[in-house]
Formats: sequence, structure tokens, C-alpha cells
Amino acid sequence: MIACSFPACSRIGSLLGAGLLGLLSGVLVGPCMTAPLAGALLYIAQTGDMLLGALVLFALGVGMGLPLLLVVTVGKRFLPRPGPWMERVKAAFGFLLLAAAVFVARPLLDPALWLALWGAWLICLSLGLNTLRGAVPRAQTLFGATAGLGLLWGLLLMIGAAGGATDWRQPLAIYSGQLASAPVAPAGDIVDNPQALQARLDQAEAQQQWTMLVYTADWCVSCKVMEQRVFARAEVQSALASMQQVRLDVTANTAASRALLADYGVMGPPSILWIGPDGEERRGLRITGEVDATDFLAHVQQVKQAD
Repeated sequence: MIACSFPACSRIGSLLGAGLLGLLSGVLVGPCMTAPLAGALLYIAQTGDMLLGALVLFALGVGMGLPLLLVVTVGKRFLPRPGPWMERVKAAFGFLLLAAAVFVARPLLDPALWLALWGAWLICLSLGLNTLRGAVPRAQTLFGATAGLGLLWGLLLMIGAAGGATDWRQPLAIYSGQLASAPVAPAGDIVDNPQALQARLDQAEAQQQWTMLVYTADWCVSCKVMEQRVFARAEVQSALASMQQVRLDVTANTAASRALLADYGVMGPPSILWIGPDGEERRGLRITGEVDATDFLAHVQQVKQAD
């Protein structure tokens, strides 16, 4: 029986352990399907050439492992060494992840609360940038100016959100009275089933009146933006005064909401349809997607000229 010293046995054990880990990782992770692997397997299945298929998979494995081999051999000479800069990179990615979380949560939050969260994020980011002024002497002025502007804008967003503002570009406009404080459409103008919609259209046809159908949903971010920036403006309300306005609520995925979408072939909100006095839609005037107040007013003039 051959004896081996402890260092030699430890090296053999390390190589054996690494091999076993590689085998297990191949068994556990290998079945995960990717586009290149799916293409290679499909090619093997169609040709039936086992040798060529094995070479293709081998080439695929080499191609996946070659970048890692280059990084741990030649590449490590060019990689930056660990140091305090890694803490700053970690902090930067932390702020990016927080921003992504706030952005993803937008449909679930009240618009004013969403604006307040961005204000808090900007304030924290500005304070973080201010701490880098001493660590980066060459960019003290740049970091200081950026931190100051970010802090000021974050405070403006917080102040605007406290008053109910939802526009990050004009956070204090809510205090100037430029925007209406209430939505355009009262509760009675919101329908969620085809029967109620048909009743409103019959009423408008009897009065020889145009009807504006607005498809909306609670999860539709663009719908909320248009309610605040377009429909809440006084000039827009004045332009629509002679028309019947009906909001079609398709928030819930029910048979009624699906019927509302299917009746006019609407893909989803926001969509604006114009129903003439004869009860027929003017398909060429349909608006799909978000528009600003200027474009919407110009579109309303086209609708009135088509009457």
C-alpha cells in the first residue's frame, strides 16, 4: 500500500473535489435550455449524425468556457485590483437597484407617492455623491455641483408630491392652479360592460352627439399621465364640452372587459375612439397610445371638422 504525505493527498483531494463539483454542476445546470443549446440539439436531431453532433456540443462547451479561461489566465493582468473603489461600485449598483424597484412599482403606487419616492431617491443619491468629493479630488467641483442640483430637485419633488403633484418636470405646477384638481370624468361616465356602453351610445345617437370613448385601466401608467396632463386641462375640457365622454374600465380581466376590447378591436389602453352621431366609429380618427395636450387638441379639431 503506497503512503502519501498530507500535502500530496490534500492536492489530490482538491483536484478530485473540483472534478466532482464540475460533474454535479454539469448534471444540475446542464439541463437548463438556452437558445444555442436548443439549436445544436435540433440540428443533431434533424441530421442524425452522432459524431458531428458530439463535435458541435464540444465546440459549444469550449466556446462557453474559453472566455473564463482567458479571464483567469491572461485577463487577470488587466483587471483592476481590489480596493476601496469596489465599495463605491457596490453603492452605485445599490442606487441603481433602488431606482429599478421604484420604476417597477409605478403601476401599484399612487402617482404622488411615486413622485415622492423619486424625490427621496434623489436626495439620498445627492448625499452619497457629496461624500465622494473628498475621495476624488480631481472631480470635487463636478460632484459638488451634481449633488447640489440633485438635492434641490429632490426637495422640489417632495414638496410637489405633498401637494398632489404627479409631473416630475413641473413638480410645483400643482400650486399655481394650472391643473384641475379633479378628474374630468365623473363616476357616472365610467362603464365596465357592453350593455352600459350601448345605452350611452344610444343616448348620444338620439341627441345627435359625438362620443369619445377612452379605454383606461388602473394598471395603465399612460392613462394616468393623460388624465393629469391632457384631460385635466381647462382648454381640453372646453374643446370636449359638446361631446359625450365615456371611460371604458378594462382593469379586471373579465368577460365584460374582454368584450369591450373585442367589440371595436382594441388591443388595450390607452386608446381613444370617436363615435359619430350616427353611432358608427370614425376608425381613421382613432388614437392609440399616449399623446400630449397639444396633439390631442389638434386631433379634436380634426374630429369636429369631420362632423
